[in-house]
Amino acid sequence: MTTLKIIRLARQHVANDAATESSARLCLSDALACYDAGDLESAVQRAIKSLAYSIGVFHRDYQRTVK
Repeated sequence: MTTLKIIRLARQHVANDAATESSARLCLSDALACYDAGDLESAVQRAIKSLAYSIGVFHRDYQRTVK
């Protein structure tokens, strides 16, 4: 999965859980900043962390990104 696809997926799910939405948004913001700076590895890691906050590590979309 490409960096942009992972970021888009994180953006799609960012508001799924109100209890952790602020953490998910912060990670997504970091992912976008890393992407803009050319640090693709960090961008992917922060987008995946955003998904962990918004949908959890057992969700199918999260599992697709870590493979």
